[in-house]
Amino acid sequence: MEFGIWKYMFSPVQYRQTGRDLLKIFPFKPRSSAQFQYNQTFIFNELDKINSLRNRIAHHEPICFPTGFAVIDTSYIRNAYADILSLFSWMGIDGKSLLYGLDHVLNICDNIDQL
Repeated sequence: MEFGIWKYMFSPVQYRQTGRDLLKIFPFKPRSSAQFQYNQTFIFNELDKINSLRNRIAHHEPICFPTGFAVIDTSYIRNAYADILSLFSWMGIDGKSLLYGLDHVLNICDNIDQL
């Protein structure tokens, strides 16, 4: 399945159609509080950010230059990477082990920052 399908499974209509059980795939997510809700909307927004990054990469768009600025900044990628690892951990997946040998994101960001 394409990644976008997972994102839209958490959109309001699809989420209701699944009986609101989809959040069970994140058994280790933080508990919601009065100030912050880790609900279906939160997950949808996190997946949307990751999907946007995926689309930017797929369309060869710049990901280390803030819009309108001629400066290199890898914070967008670093934040997205941290979000992905958080979602993995909420699912009970050890992201570092899963990506071992494939994960060079932070090293590449460090190299870009030194340019």
